Amino acid sequence: METMTRQEFDALLDGPMGQWYAGRWEYYGPVADMVKQLAPSSVLEIGPGKQTIVKHCDVMVKPEDDYWGKPERDIGKLYTFNATEKPWPVADKAYDLLIGLQVWEHLDNKQTRAFREVMRVSRQAILSFPFMWNCPKDDANYPEHHLIDKELIADWTLNVKPQRIVEVPRTGEEVSKGPRLIYLWSF
Repeated sequence: METMTRQEFDALLDGPMGQWYAGRWEYYGPVADMVKQLAPSSVLEIGPGKQTIVKHCDVMVKPEDDYWGKPERDIGKLYTFNATEKPWPVADKAYDLLIGLQVWEHLDNKQTRAFREVMRVSRQAILSFPFMWNCPKDDANYPEHHLIDKELIADWTLNVKPQRIVEVPRTGEEVSKGPRLIYLWSF
């Protein structure tokens, strides 16, 4: 599978959402490297924004419009489905790999339900999480990111031990550029 290149990422920085993408290569890059090492033949990405990490993969986006957008090119099948609902419209073990970057904290306290579906539909998964962001609780953009720690992530992921955890340091001064964790599981 072909992954996003640094040059393609840089093009996102030059686009209308450039400020949002700033500092994200620091975790996109390691995820692209993981994908290359895993060499999956089928990938599902959840909530990928304007461009997927894996080109021509299948994508799941929520039914309502998303401010952060959705990929408009280089994708396979598009599932318009709320990941907090179950069952997902995906067959058991349909995908070698599922990717969800900076998505899990947005699943309205239904993270465990969604993670069960991840384990059902995929053989491996890569998820990233904001890690210990001290977000202003009155800022409407960030309360779901506030002080997410490894214990909460373990709760969200049913205490299934990941194969690997990659720590990504802060990439800027803004709250949204705080540290992140990338988890890789095999099921």
